[in-house]
Amino acid sequence: MALHIIYFEDSSVAQFSPLAAFRPIYALRAGILPLYLRAEKYFPESTLTLTCRDHLAPTTNELIKDIPINIIKKTDTPILFINGRIREYGNLPKLVSEAKDSIVYYSNEPLVAIYLTPETLNHLPQIATIQEYNNYFQSQKDQIMDFHTTATLYNHSWDLMADVEKEIVDDFRWMEKSFPTATGVKVHDGVFWVNIDDVYLGNNVEIMPGAVLDASNGPIYIGDNTKIESHATIYGPTAIGANSLILRGKISSSSIGHTCRVGGEVEWSIFQSYVNKYHDGFIGHSYVGSWVNFGAMTTNSDLKNNYSEIRTRLNGKAVNTNSNKIGSFIGDHTKFGIGTLLNTGIQIGVCCNLFGGTLITDKEVKPFQWGSTGNYKKYDVEKAIETAKIVYDRRGLNFSDHDETLLRSLTDDNTSDNGILQF
Repeated sequence: MALHIIYFEDSSVAQFSPLAAFRPIYALRAGILPLYLRAEKYFPESTLTLTCRDHLAPTTNELIKDIPINIIKKTDTPILFINGRIREYGNLPKLVSEAKDSIVYYSNEPLVAIYLTPETLNHLPQIATIQEYNNYFQSQKDQIMDFHTTATLYNHSWDLMADVEKEIVDDFRWMEKSFPTATGVKVHDGVFWVNIDDVYLGNNVEIMPGAVLDASNGPIYIGDNTKIESHATIYGPTAIGANSLILRGKISSSSIGHTCRVGGEVEWSIFQSYVNKYHDGFIGHSYVGSWVNFGAMTTNSDLKNNYSEIRTRLNGKAVNTNSNKIGSFIGDHTKFGIGTLLNTGIQIGVCCNLFGGTLITDKEVKPFQWGSTGNYKKYDVEKAIETAKIVYDRRGLNFSDHDETLLRSLTDDNTSDNGILQF
């Protein structure tokens, strides 16, 4: 069934702080693929448009190329708005395929999706903004029928982290049907494999002697131009993004983004792109934003000594995670000095610089903090921008005017909810 799919953000974006500060919800990841790329799995003949908070549109346009952002063009096919934090699609694809009229799909209370027939959209312009669609939805609420779906939504960042094994397996099984034949792969003598048939190596991957890849409990995906050094051990299900370097140590049940450098121990965690964890130290049951740097021996706790459920603080409010395995949730551009220790269930905002070789006991560290527990100072935004430009340049990238504008807007939470779909 041909569809025009539009992923949107809703008013729950604050529940995904600090990771949603620099990107829309659907650009987050639970498995190998970001959430928005799962549309083809369930709606294979669809075209795709993305909408997001207005202040994120310029950087999202640079991050996600070749997909329209915040500009919705009408087509002759039905439109399906999908909540960008969708977790399980459930019976939604089947319900949509059977739909004859416009329908709003709910899962308990939250809005999951809106299906609109072309006839419904006659009064909207050929090219419209999400705000124009918002206004239209508000005027048509009473005319569009509601329907319950078994699809579910993510509610917090730790829900994404909890799904990492399942989603890596699901993505791998879907992607392996069209895996290209890789070229330039170099596997040295002395590499140890377990269940090699469940390992995919991309173009120009190099694996050094003494590395171990164990896919006995789930598949391993290694992206293009990635190097696995000697004495590195990878346990599936695990995905390593393109252009990464994996050093000695152990990675298990984790999704590592592109252009990362990872050593030490990483367990059941998700890294966005450009994360630098070169040295020893443990990171477990965590979600780490882009451009984060871990100093040597930085380690987090992901389990309390009494094995009880872990509470955190999010946007100043205490929240029970309903899990006893919760680590750290770390915003983009945050740096850690050597020997930094992180409390269980800690939320660390964007552009923090934490150091001192002590335990960070806070459950929430606000953005732009410099220092350690009990001794924070405000991290000057000009110095944060200067550092960001340096680290971008070290990777051969340009810290754009859009990047700088967005970072400045986050200093005093000078952002808005414009671009969020409300129905």
